[in-house]
Amino acid sequence: MEIKYFNSNFKKIIKNKNIDHSITNVIKKHPSLNIISNKNLLEETINISNQFKEKKEKIIVFGTGGSNLGARALNNIILTNKINLEFYDNVDPINFEKNFNNINFESTGFLVISKSGTTPETLSQFSCLYQKAIEANKIKDFFSNTLIITEFKESPLFKIAKDNNCLLLEHHKDVGGRYSIFTNVGIVPAIISGLNINELFSGASEVINNIDNYRPYDLGIYLTQIENVKFTNSVLMTYSDSLYFFGKWYLQLWAESIGKNNKGITAIHSVGTTDQHSQLQLYLDGPKDKYFTFITTDHANKGIKINNDMFEGTNIDYLKDKTMGDLMEAEQCATIETFKLNGFSFREIYIPKINEKNLGKLLSFSIMETIASCMYLDVDPFNQPAVEQGKKLTKTYLR
Repeated sequence: MEIKYFNSNFKKIIKNKNIDHSITNVIKKHPSLNIISNKNLLEETINISNQFKEKKEKIIVFGTGGSNLGARALNNIILTNKINLEFYDNVDPINFEKNFNNINFESTGFLVISKSGTTPETLSQFSCLYQKAIEANKIKDFFSNTLIITEFKESPLFKIAKDNNCLLLEHHKDVGGRYSIFTNVGIVPAIISGLNINELFSGASEVINNIDNYRPYDLGIYLTQIENVKFTNSVLMTYSDSLYFFGKWYLQLWAESIGKNNKGITAIHSVGTTDQHSQLQLYLDGPKDKYFTFITTDHANKGIKINNDMFEGTNIDYLKDKTMGDLMEAEQCATIETFKLNGFSFREIYIPKINEKNLGKLLSFSIMETIASCMYLDVDPFNQPAVEQGKKLTKTYLR
């Protein structure tokens, strides 16, 4: 993973700013990162995950926010799953009912994730499936095929798991949902899908153990020290469909961590090349209030070869003897060059190949950078006080 910054003031600002080593200590010691060194916990998680997926044709993951997005970011890079894995994070009643009309309770596994054990959306999903199991006279199969990840404390979900002898794993009490990607919340679905966890953790460890080489605190320094420019948005543009859910995971990680006390920078996820046709006009010609991160990879010579004969007699000559990957490569290079020529502040994070090791690097770097940026902005990276009011009002409306 290579990170290149493009701005004439960047190196000057970073060079003239002393690193606050108390920030790096907080980052390196945070349980969301040092959990990857707990070999015994990983072994237990692997054993239970393998026990859970045995004889299953499909596994459905129920959870919302951090209980879902991290696992999807990991699963997103797998080209061929060893088992059919589905994710449900919303409570759209029509879509949910449609998808569970003909569920096979004997061959389907249900993975239910909620740190608090009180998440209304997840409890609703779980209870609706219980109702379907009653109607199908399959309650025994339903609970015997359920694995619950929650804190081991008094809660509705923990009680249900204990009362019905469900498989049970503990959600790390010191790791919030948005930081839980390297815990069993993200790792259990990844093990089920066949992801190489050792390679994932190896990549993460490389960044954690070489923090001064990767410098995850640089963005926080830059965004809080730059003069005469006020960035209110940070656009993340990913040039691979395999990083689509990484982008969604990153949005929650950044937004819930940094948006406090009337401070913060709004993260926006764009997809290359798709959003070049919908957002790029605004980015290039709209207000200069955005900082840009392009996450790129090597697409050259990849994919199906474009057929030359189709364009016989047309003026399309630039696609001759090219693959679809060549087009993707040209578009990401051209977009970055356009930003460079127009003097934008941006950076490129280049990943030569999207695999477990490089994804581990990107994920750990993102976590560390988010924590550091919050601390430079003087906000608590780990709480989320503003959303509690909405949660309370939801229950009031239901009552």
